[in-house]
Amino acid sequence: MVHAQELLLSTPMPTALTKSKLAQFIEMLPDRLQEEIGFASEEAYHRLHHWSITHLEDFWDAVWDFAGLAGDKGDTVLSSTTEMFGTVFYPNGKINYTENVFRASPLDTTTPALIARCQGGDDQIYSWADLKDQVSLWEQALTAEGLQTGDRICAYMSNVPEAIFLLLACANLGVIFSSAGAEMGADDLINRFSQIEPKLLIAANGYCHGAKNFDRLPTIQKLQNHLPTLQKTIILPVTHRIDNVDFSDFPSKTCSLADFLAPFSVRDLTFTRYGFNHPLYILFSSGSTGKPKCFIHSQGGVLLKHVEEHLLQCDVHEKDRLFYHATPSWMMWNWLVSGLSVGATLLLYDGSPSAPEPTVQWTFCTDHHCTHHGTAAPLILNWADQKLSLKDQFDLSSLRLLMSTGAVLPEQGFTYVNQAIKANIPICSISGGSDIVGCFVGGNPFASTYAGQIHGPMLGMDIRILNEADGTETAIGETGELVCKTPFPSMPVGFWNDPEKDRYRQEYFTYYDVSPAIWRHGDAIYRTEQGQMVIVGRSDATLNQNGVRIGTTAIYDQLAGLAGIADAAAINFTRPKDKQVITVLCLDLQNHPENVPVDLARQIKAKIKDNVTPYAIPAEMISVSGILKTPNGKKAELVMSKILNGKDIRHPALYGHDLVDEFKQLGQSLRDKYCPDAPEA
Repeated sequence: MVHAQELLLSTPMPTALTKSKLAQFIEMLPDRLQEEIGFASEEAYHRLHHWSITHLEDFWDAVWDFAGLAGDKGDTVLSSTTEMFGTVFYPNGKINYTENVFRASPLDTTTPALIARCQGGDDQIYSWADLKDQVSLWEQALTAEGLQTGDRICAYMSNVPEAIFLLLACANLGVIFSSAGAEMGADDLINRFSQIEPKLLIAANGYCHGAKNFDRLPTIQKLQNHLPTLQKTIILPVTHRIDNVDFSDFPSKTCSLADFLAPFSVRDLTFTRYGFNHPLYILFSSGSTGKPKCFIHSQGGVLLKHVEEHLLQCDVHEKDRLFYHATPSWMMWNWLVSGLSVGATLLLYDGSPSAPEPTVQWTFCTDHHCTHHGTAAPLILNWADQKLSLKDQFDLSSLRLLMSTGAVLPEQGFTYVNQAIKANIPICSISGGSDIVGCFVGGNPFASTYAGQIHGPMLGMDIRILNEADGTETAIGETGELVCKTPFPSMPVGFWNDPEKDRYRQEYFTYYDVSPAIWRHGDAIYRTEQGQMVIVGRSDATLNQNGVRIGTTAIYDQLAGLAGIADAAAINFTRPKDKQVITVLCLDLQNHPENVPVDLARQIKAKIKDNVTPYAIPAEMISVSGILKTPNGKKAELVMSKILNGKDIRHPALYGHDLVDEFKQLGQSLRDKYCPDAPEA
């Protein structure tokens, strides 16, 4: 048993407690409730959280008021206070996401709204006035193309300001935005964008990562061939000029961004309020069981959930400088953009986080006095492996919070932050997903930071940890399924092409046979002795290497047509030492060679890199004599993952004792490789 004191890294400073947005929120509540909650402390947060989940309508109404959102609430907060599935917030409400971004702008509109740096390039700074001007131009251009409320557009870009201009213009028109990062390959793009029948595609001609520039024009052409509804494609120059590019051979009408915007001049923006649940954007699942699911997220639901998280959980104040390592493929990019709605300045970095040196993002962030630095857990571990002492290289006096997500950050990652970045800084690990474009669990300004632990559930989120088999609540330290028992604003409006919501209901609300139905998320989690939480990993088969969730189908599609592969399984393996997840690709090859042939491995890597994403290239490719399958012939990916990770499985005879033994030996070999002193299972 590890004692709490050994894990304790930081405690909130009294001045930070009283000045926090969370403390200000409590002060806004009725006097009687303030007395019940008490002074800012961890115990006060627990009492506030209990009130937030037992008085949902009062809580979310108070968040709306505290954030000063512009809009009309209507006469109802929740369509049902007992049912989760099918419940909507503010069914008669009206709101506009873009209006609320500019409502939050500082009085001095020369204040930076966006500060952007592309790898190796100069900084671009857009004031709040500049941002409004850009949104005006993009909105006019979209209108001239005949875009109407409910139409879809797709953005294929890296983390550049133009993606934000486009999102805000679409939101103001009621057009549904969808995006993917420029690192994504053609096959994954087609699987996503073809489902939603977009009218416009806005795409970057390439992106820079490390020492290479990647040309995306061939990928764009391939994508155009699979999007018959496209009216036009607009090409954004990122890696090289396109003045002399001949677009006549492109499959759909194509032009440069300069030509697209040229006919228009800046006008004042006018805002139309849409239904609170009017679609804002479509995000996608990883596609682990076929084509990716298309999550429809609402203007009001996203806005209300995000302002709660930015203000109350992350303590973002007006004019704070907010950074997150993200691309438009990842929901954290959408989350970052919403930082504008609380008046923060966004710091956007586009390029490799580790080239030409491993501290490029920190150079950028400290150049611009970052207050909130968000990153992926694997990056923190990479800095630790390289023994980087960031506190000795940079002025981090402005930094108030470090956030991590995308993968589990183990104890040594927390300790590294405390020792090498900034002592006593709150470390806010957060966990949620594209399906809710927000978080179930995360940080709060009243909580102490313990190494390896997440502070706890977000306000308004009735989180429970249930035994997988019988649905009873687990004991402290016992891993179970993360579920949510009551509705929250950023639940999807539904899935695209699922008008009766049958697929949506099946995906999240049928795992436990209880009434009313509850949301089962698919994360394995447990509570600690310190009253906080630890995410163990995904409880389903979604791959999560490098913090990037990829469906196994995306890997299998790239193996089709490659000679010599009889079958394959892509499996999560957690390295014992640093708790990071890697992908192990088990290949059942003809003639069963001892090792995967070098040429075949090279082909697999190239296809995954070009058509999916470089982040999905398996860390290990191993030749096996067979793939474990269920009695009905389905690949038993979860079972294989459990075996590789040293866990017992039920009824091994169902899969064949010889194969099970082979995978046990393989798992032990992997544990020996990545942590030689790890105990045998």
